[in-house]
Amino acid sequence: MENSVELRQERAGLIQEANVMLEACKTEARDFTEDEQSSYDEKMNLIDKLKKDIETVERQESLNAEIATKTPKVEIMENKDKSSEVRGYSLFKALSGFMNNTLDGVEKELHDEAVAEARAAGRTINGLGIPSRLLEQRDGVTQGDSSIAPTVVMGYQDALREASVFNQVGANILTGLSADTRLPITGKQAVGWGTEVAAAADGGANFGKLDLSPLRLSSYVDISKQLLMQNGMGAQQAIVADLGRAAGAKIDAAMFAAADVDDAPGAIAATANVGTITEASTYAANASIMSDFVAAETELAVNEGLAGNLAYVANPVLMKDLKQSAQVAAVSAGVQGNLVNGYPTYYTNGATKSAGVSGDFLFGDFSKLFIGMFGGLDITVDPYTKAINGEVRLIVNQYIDWGVSQPGAFVKATSLTA
Repeated sequence: MENSVELRQERAGLIQEANVMLEACKTEARDFTEDEQSSYDEKMNLIDKLKKDIETVERQESLNAEIATKTPKVEIMENKDKSSEVRGYSLFKALSGFMNNTLDGVEKELHDEAVAEARAAGRTINGLGIPSRLLEQRDGVTQGDSSIAPTVVMGYQDALREASVFNQVGANILTGLSADTRLPITGKQAVGWGTEVAAAADGGANFGKLDLSPLRLSSYVDISKQLLMQNGMGAQQAIVADLGRAAGAKIDAAMFAAADVDDAPGAIAATANVGTITEASTYAANASIMSDFVAAETELAVNEGLAGNLAYVANPVLMKDLKQSAQVAAVSAGVQGNLVNGYPTYYTNGATKSAGVSGDFLFGDFSKLFIGMFGGLDITVDPYTKAINGEVRLIVNQYIDWGVSQPGAFVKATSLTA
C-alpha cells in the first residue's frame, strides 16, 4: 500500500477532478449525463475509500514512529474532525503554494474542502480557503511528543475569542454554519388559574424567529516574503493570532456600540425593544454611575429578566468610579474583583463613550445573544500592493452574524463621567 503522503495526493487529485466535472455542468447549465454521473459516483466512492486508507496507514505510521523512537504512545484521535488529516498543515506552506500555483498535499485537500463548503453556502472562495473544522478543533498531538507539527492555524479562532468580550459573557456561539440560519424562539406563555372543573385555557405556542445571515468581517496583515519562505511555525502562530485578536476587537466594537456600525450586524443597544432607564442627570463622583447600574438591574427585575447569563458590559471609563463606589458609605465597596453587585462585569472600548462626558453600558442575559460563524476563512494573497517593500499582504475574510432572541432581556444606559 502507498504511504500516507501518496494517498493524500491521490485523493486530492480525485477531489479536484470531481470539482471540474461539477463546474463544467454549472457553466453549461445542465445535469450530468449518465456516463458522467457514473464517473462522478465512482470518484466519490474512491475518495471515501482513500480517506479510510489514509487513516489506517497513518495509524500504522504513527505506531512505527513510536517503536523507532521509544517515546510514549501517541494517542490516535477517534473523532474524524480531529483526524490526522490536519496535523501536518502549514499556513505558510499553503500560502507559498497558492502564490506559486504549486498547492498540493494536505494544504490543497483542505483548500478544496473550503471551496466546496463555501459553494454549498452560495459563496465563492476568492483566495486560499481554510475549512471551518480546521478552526473549531484543536489537535491533540504536540511537537513535544511527536515528529508531526501541531496545528497552529486555529490560533486565529482561539485569539479571536480570547481577545474579545463576546466570548466571555456567555453568548451562544454557533460555528460551522453553511447558509442563512433561522432560530425558533419563544415568548412568554399564557398560564392562568381556573376553577376546579372549568376547561383549561389554551396557553398557545408563541414562537418567533431569529434570522442569522453571513456578513463579511475582513482584516489583513503584511508579512515579508523572506519570512514566508522560511516557514517558521512560531512566526506563523504569532501572525495568525494577531489577526484573530484584531478581528475580535472589531466584533466587540460593532456588537456593543450605541448605534449600528455600517455593514456590520446590528448593535445590541440599537435593537428594538431593548430596555432603558432614566440615568442620573447630574454626575456625582463614585455614586451616580453605581446608581445607574442598580437602576438597570431594577429595570430588568421589573421585566422578570433576572435569570440566565447575567453580566454587565461597559466602557472602561466607568471602571474608576465603580471600583471606588460604596454600597454603604465608608463600609463596603460595590465592586469585588470583576463583580458589580454580584454580577460579572466586562470592559471593552467597543462600548461607546463621549470623551470627558459619559460612557455606555449594557446589562442583561447574554444567553439570549446568538453569534453565528459561517464556514471557515478565505485568505486573499496579494503579492503586489506591498511588493516594493518585499512584503505579501494577506487579507482574511470571515462571515459572521449575531442577534438577540429577546431584546427585553437587555437594558442599555449612558452614565455621566463628569
